Amino acid sequence: MPLSNQLASLVGAAHVTPDLVVAPADAAQTAEVLKLAASAGAVVAPVGGGTRQTLGTPLVALDRPVVRVSTARLDQVLDYTPEDMTISVGAGMTKARLSEVLSPNGQMLPVDVALPARSTVGGLLAAGADGPRRLGYGTARDLFLGLRVAEAGGRLTKAGGMTVKNVSGYDLMRLHFGALGSLGVIVSANFKLLPIPRAAATITCQFESLAKAFALVDALHISKLTPTACELIKAERGYTLCVQADGLPQAVARHLRDVPALAAQHGASSSEPQEGAAHQVLWEHIHDLPQTADLAGDELVLRLATLPSKLLAALTAAEQSAQKQQLDFKLSARALSGVAYLRLRGRGLKAFHTELANSAPDASIVVLGQGTVDPSLDVWGRRPGGIEVMRRIKREFDPTNMLNPGRFLV
Repeated sequence: MPLSNQLASLVGAAHVTPDLVVAPADAAQTAEVLKLAASAGAVVAPVGGGTRQTLGTPLVALDRPVVRVSTARLDQVLDYTPEDMTISVGAGMTKARLSEVLSPNGQMLPVDVALPARSTVGGLLAAGADGPRRLGYGTARDLFLGLRVAEAGGRLTKAGGMTVKNVSGYDLMRLHFGALGSLGVIVSANFKLLPIPRAAATITCQFESLAKAFALVDALHISKLTPTACELIKAERGYTLCVQADGLPQAVARHLRDVPALAAQHGASSSEPQEGAAHQVLWEHIHDLPQTADLAGDELVLRLATLPSKLLAALTAAEQSAQKQQLDFKLSARALSGVAYLRLRGRGLKAFHTELANSAPDASIVVLGQGTVDPSLDVWGRRPGGIEVMRRIKREFDPTNMLNPGRFLV
C-alpha cells in the first residue's frame, strides 16, 4: 500500500494532503506516523505555525519522500492545576492561545515571541526562541519542565516532569531546545508559570548614537534597578532604549522615577513613560521585529549573540557595514543580554554578512531568514565547541538521518 494511503488510514484522509502534510490527532498517532515513515524510508519534517521555516539550511531529502508532520491538532491543554503553577500542553498550541488559558487565573508564561497567534509551543522550543523579557525571566529553555517526544523509530519518550525539582542525572529534555526537530518531534511540553505582574510600565529613552545608548545600558547594569527588559531599537533618528519594569507597583514607580534621571545623566535627548495600552502596543511591535514569516526578496534577518560587554562593538561594526553597503538597517537588541536581531534590506547582503563575521569574530551570527536564498551564505556562522559531540548525539537519536536532515547544524 502506498505511504499516502497508509497515513490516510491512520489519521484520516481529511488530515493528509496530496503532498504528504500529515496532521496526527495525538501523541500516539504522531509516533505511528514516524513509524510508517521510517518503514517507507521517508524523511520527516515537523511543522508548527510555519513562522520559522526559514531558519536553518534547506532540507536534504536525497530523493526520499518527505512527510511533513503538522502539530496543528496537538493543541489541547493536557494538565493544568493553577495552584501548582504548572501546565502541560500539546506542541501545536499557539502562544496566544496559551496566554488566553492562563490569564483568567492571573498567570503567564513570560516568553515573548513574534506572531504569537501563529507561533506554537513546539516551534518556539525547537527553534530556541527568546524574547526581550529573557533579562528578567530567562528564555523558554529556563521555563520548561518536561517534554514528550516522538522519536525517529516511532517510540514515545519523555524527559522531565511537572515539578521544578523532578529529575536527577542527565537533563535530556534540553537537547531538543533549538534542535529544529532533528532529534525528535515534540508532541507536548510542560512549563512552570509565573503570576501576572500587578503593574508594568516602560521608559523609552532617545539617543543620538549607539555609544550614548550603551552608556545608559552600562549604568543600568551596575545600578540597583532590576528591569525585566532592556531593548534597544533603531528609531527614525538615532536609537530608542526601551526599559521595562514590572512587578509590585512600588518597584515600577521606582523605575519610572530613576531611569529617566539616569538617562539624562548619560546623554539621552528625552525620556517618556509608556503605560497601559501604549506600553502593550510598544512591546507587541518589538516582539514582531525579528519575524521571518514574511520576507521581501532582498531582505536578510540575522541573530547576533556575544558577550554583553562586546555587543556595542559588534553593533557598531554592523551599522558601519550596512552604511557602506547602502542597506536599510533595522535593529532590535537585548542590550543587557548580548543578543541582537538585525534586519537588512537591499543589495550587498552577502558582502555585509562577510564583513560582519570578520569584524565580530567572537560573535555567533546565525541567519534566521533570507528573502531569496543564497546557498553560498554560511547560515550557521562560527561553529560551537563540542560539535563532534552534537554529531554523535544526532547519530544516536536518529541513525538513519530521517528527522529534518540537513536543516540543523549537524
